[in-house]
Amino acid sequence: MNPFKQAPVIRQAIIGTIKRTGNKALQVLGLSGELVDDVPLYQQAGFASWLPKDAEVVMLPMGGRARNFVIVAGRDAVAVELSEGETVVYNQHGVELRLSKDKVKINTDLEVDGNIKATGDVSDKLGTMNQMRTVYNTHGHGNMGAAPPATKMGAYNAF
Repeated sequence: MNPFKQAPVIRQAIIGTIKRTGNKALQVLGLSGELVDDVPLYQQAGFASWLPKDAEVVMLPMGGRARNFVIVAGRDAVAVELSEGETVVYNQHGVELRLSKDKVKINTDLEVDGNIKATGDVSDKLGTMNQMRTVYNTHGHGNMGAAPPATKMGAYNAF
């Protein structure tokens, strides 16, 4: 029987603390000191996160039964500051993907398994890719083979 279609039984949600982690069923210590085993973790479709030990969770009793909880939300000890309108996806190691009003910021190395296309400039701390192309395209070839570029690549300031 689907627990969401049973006759309504009113029970309050409780807050607990993760004591044993996992991908599917966790062990949670309730505020009353009761240890609840094999509590399933429900997350939004398309999103999954690992809840670390000692993370706080909100549990709902399915069908009003005290031993039939599901975890519907979790919060770990990592404090993330947000500005108005921002969204941040982060993990317990401090890696962030921050969506702000006009840009996306990633605070770690980025590995892409596929192509990257840009409609604007691509740059690093020394210059833009377009500046490097200009230097390359203007270097000359003498009678003795290729001459080095007159300007060294990376000698520009991108900002």
